[in-house]
Amino acid sequence: MNFKFFAFMILLLTACQEANQIEKDLEWLLHADPVKDAKKAISVGDLRYVGTIGMFADVPWFAPECISEETVRLIQVSDLVESYEQNKLQAIAPVYATAYNYQILQYQKKHGLKQCDS
Repeated sequence: MNFKFFAFMILLLTACQEANQIEKDLEWLLHADPVKDAKKAISVGDLRYVGTIGMFADVPWFAPECISEETVRLIQVSDLVESYEQNKLQAIAPVYATAYNYQILQYQKKHGLKQCDS
């Protein structure tokens, strides 16, 4: 019985630490400007799209068959939300990705570039 309780407590503490780390990793989204960030990336030739990944990857405005490390930068989210703050930050991530990716898409269309060639 004591072993099971001890194992449960370790799992609980580990989950809390992971949730806190995800919150810290996503805090930048509170002050991010996706349009400005996309234009800055374009100016240095970085045409990667942005997506979120938990159990599955989601990349707004991007062809799923083109997803690779070279074409997409993924924001790590969790499928198990531990706090209001984490939930709020994870809600911002796909909105940020949608606005950011729209800028990249418009640039690619304007210059005759294809998504899989990002």
